[in-house]
Amino acid sequence: LRDLLNDYGTLTIEQSLDITQAVLQALSVAHREGILHRDVKPENVILVNDGRIKIGDFGLARPVNNATDTGKSLLGTVAYIAPELLTRSQADNRSDLYSVGIMLYEMLTGKQPFTGETPMQVAVQHAQQPMPFAAESNPTVSRAVDDIIQWATQKKPSDRPKDARSMLDALTRALAQPDDAATRVIDSPTSSAQIEDSRETQRALPTIPAVAAIDSSRNSDARGPIRAPGRSVRVLSLLIALLVIVGGGGSVWWFQFGPGSLAASAVVAGMSVENATISLTTAGFVVIDPVSEEYHPDIPEGMVIGTSPEITSGMPKGTEVHLVVSLGLEPIAFPSFDNVTLVDFSAQLAKLGIGVVNTSKEFHKTIPAGQVLAASRADGSAITVGETFYAGDSVLLTESAGKVPSVSGLSVEQATAALEAVDLTVNGRSTEEFSSTFASGTVISVVAAGGIIHPGGSVSLVVSKGPELVAVPGVAGMTIAAAKLLLENLGFAVTVVSEIPIKHWDKSWAEAVSTDPIEGTEAPKGATITLQGKI
Repeated sequence: LRDLLNDYGTLTIEQSLDITQAVLQALSVAHREGILHRDVKPENVILVNDGRIKIGDFGLARPVNNATDTGKSLLGTVAYIAPELLTRSQADNRSDLYSVGIMLYEMLTGKQPFTGETPMQVAVQHAQQPMPFAAESNPTVSRAVDDIIQWATQKKPSDRPKDARSMLDALTRALAQPDDAATRVIDSPTSSAQIEDSRETQRALPTIPAVAAIDSSRNSDARGPIRAPGRSVRVLSLLIALLVIVGGGGSVWWFQFGPGSLAASAVVAGMSVENATISLTTAGFVVIDPVSEEYHPDIPEGMVIGTSPEITSGMPKGTEVHLVVSLGLEPIAFPSFDNVTLVDFSAQLAKLGIGVVNTSKEFHKTIPAGQVLAASRADGSAITVGETFYAGDSVLLTESAGKVPSVSGLSVEQATAALEAVDLTVNGRSTEEFSSTFASGTVISVVAAGGIIHPGGSVSLVVSKGPELVAVPGVAGMTIAAAKLLLENLGFAVTVVSEIPIKHWDKSWAEAVSTDPIEGTEAPKGATITLQGKI
């Protein structure tokens, strides 16, 4: 039948219905015997030269090598597949009737109702898209015949004919209608749309009687054709039954024990749950709940990682599998880097899938050299311990260079040499400050722009000018309290010598007399001044 469709595109309504009746007669007997074909398609309908119509490969579904294969073998099967075979439902007799309806549509229109670039696309349309009417492509198709096609191809099995006999009876009634389009085109079997010009090809469509046989061996003997369907039902039934008995054994062996019993391999990683389910059921597996979830470094959240159990070659059809769905990247709590060297912490991050894109060094007063001082993201924002990260993220690490050498109290020359020894550059713009601690000309401290000192960076020295000198003011005639406050505000420490109780120092008669050192003497800030009060 496939060759016939390839040669002529469409068949006449009479021829299409005759072939369909023959197929339904065969399926009716097979279904009574508990046998499902499961792969009804033009490739398996054999038009014998002597006029007989046989169903080849009965009960055999061609193995699918890959659910995403775009090969003709898979397209040939998926193009006629019933929706329930793409879900978790179990096929029954009505699944074969769905395929018959699709095949009848193709004979009448010259095309399949659902097409796509991949079997997956075709399968999704079978499950989701409404069945088109044949009359839309071939106006000669009657409403009665179109209704039968629609009936057979309902998405729900319960909405289809209950068995092959019911569909066969409906076709018989459609042929019997006097105004049916099928009867109007019987007289024109050689129209140019259906048969090539005989002057060029010297061939015409074969005469197709409505006789069916179930044949699992292409070379098996069969009785001669019965030209009028329905006239010798007993003979036809006996013929079919005998062929089922002869061929059925091979089908049972193939499907239950042979290669036909094995599911095809299917790779579903990266697919959506819906497409993975279709792919697996098309390959012969049964997808069941529950769906398990796992983190995965490469497969996005919500997409399928694989199955449980994992699919391997040689698994039997009907094997139940669970889908394993990705939760996306696993969240990682950023680890603590306290008291950890840069080398060890980088290795720890690598095991977590976190990359270190850059490192820097800073001097630090307390963290030893070589240990991690700080961590930040690529944008420079600081990272806190426990912050959420994912595999593939990257960080910047800062390594401690240890302490800056202590140069306080050294001369400028000595301090410069010590700092250059640790890869620091001392610029010539030192600043000077008074200091009562460090002698004039010695270094008080080391500073850097931004307050952070990096190896290889530039620093400045703060040099002591010695203590700041302040002139001792005159305090005679002031109250003891006022004189003491004045001296303290100038930076001196004050010792009061007086027999007047402290509580009376602010009285007018509690006068300050003198200081030691005396008025006008320059003394360092912080020096102690003795204040003499009236006795």
